[in-house]
Amino acid sequence: MAKLKKKPLLASLIVTQANELVESRYNLTLGEQRLIFTMIARIQPDDEDFKPYSISLHELADFLGINKNHIYADCKKITKNLLGKVVEIQEPGRLLQTHWVSSADYIDGTGVVNLTFDPLLKPYLLQLKGNFTSSKLEMLLSFKSQYTMRMYTLLKQYERLKEREIELQQLRDMLGIRKDQYKLYSNFRDRILEPTQKELAEKADLYFEFDEIKHGRGVGAIRFLIFIKKPIKSIPDKPEEPLLELLPLSNEISSSLDQLLSFVPDQHKAKKTILSALESFEKRHGFDYVKRNILYSNTKADKSYAGFLNNALKEDWGHDWELENKEVTVKKKSVEVWEHQGFGSEKEYNEFMYKKQMEAYGKKV
Repeated sequence: MAKLKKKPLLASLIVTQANELVESRYNLTLGEQRLIFTMIARIQPDDEDFKPYSISLHELADFLGINKNHIYADCKKITKNLLGKVVEIQEPGRLLQTHWVSSADYIDGTGVVNLTFDPLLKPYLLQLKGNFTSSKLEMLLSFKSQYTMRMYTLLKQYERLKEREIELQQLRDMLGIRKDQYKLYSNFRDRILEPTQKELAEKADLYFEFDEIKHGRGVGAIRFLIFIKKPIKSIPDKPEEPLLELLPLSNEISSSLDQLLSFVPDQHKAKKTILSALESFEKRHGFDYVKRNILYSNTKADKSYAGFLNNALKEDWGHDWELENKEVTVKKKSVEVWEHQGFGSEKEYNEFMYKKQMEAYGKKV
C-alpha cells in the first residue's frame, strides 16, 4: 500500500514572487488573495512548469467565508469570478495584462478544485534566481485585511533598505483601490494606512511609520520607515516559538533617557523607534537639545508623530521655537512687573526706573 504524502506544515510554506509581481496592480478580495498565495506557496523551487494545484472545497470555503451548506455552488461562482481577475505587471518598455488563473477544474466526488496559473506568469513565479521577495504563508493568512497583505509584501521587498517612498496614486493602484474609493487623502489615511499600520504592528515581523510628502498643497507621496522586530531567545525550559522583541527592558533605559521619555505623549512612549531616536540624539547633542525638539513636536506634529520627531531631531526644529518662547516669557514677566507696580504701561515704568537710577547717581533729569 502506497504511503500517503504528508501535507506540508503551514509554518513551513513560503510565498516567493518576482519583485515585478510584488509591485503589480490588481484588485483581489481578502479570500482571493489568500487562495492565490496558498497556490504560490505550493510551487517547488525546481518546478519548470505550472501544475494544477489542488485546493479542497472546505479549505476554499474557509478562505472565502462561504457557507458550507452551499459550498459546491458558491465555490463555482467564486472561482468563475477569479478567472476574470486581471493583474497588470509593469516592466521597462512593457505592460503585461493577464489573468491570475487560467482554469478551475472540478472533478465530481473528489471534494477538491484543481486551479492552474496563467502560463504568462511563469517568469514571475518559477525558478526565480534573483530580485524576488519571500514571505511566510502563515503570516499572510493571519491578516484580516487584503490591504495589509499587499502592504506587507511591498514593505518586505524593501526591509533591508529600511525605507521606501511611493507616489500616492501608485500606492492606491498597487493596493487595488478604485478611483471612486477614498478620494480624500484623509479618508485614505484613516481607512487604509493607519489600520494597516496597526495590524502589521500587532501581527507581522515588521512594522512601519510614515511621513507625508507634500506635492504643492496636497500629499503626493508616502515615505515608509520600515522597522524589523528582532527575535529574542526563548526561555530554555519552555519550547514556545521565539518571542518578538517590541520594547527594551525598563532597567536598560538610562535615567536621562527616562526623563526625556516622560515628555513624550503616552500613546507614543512604547514605540521602539522613538526610544532609539531619543537615545541616539541625546548621546550626540545632549539632554536639552532633545528635550526642546520633543516639546516642539508635541505642539506641532499632527500625524506620524514618530516621523515628525525624527525630522525635528535631525534639523533641530525646536531651536528657534525655544528662543521665541523664551522671548515671549521674558516679555510676559516684564509686563507682570510693571502691572504689579501699578503703572499704566511699560513706558511709564521704564521712565520711572530711569529717574530712580539718575537720582541714585545725584543727577537731575
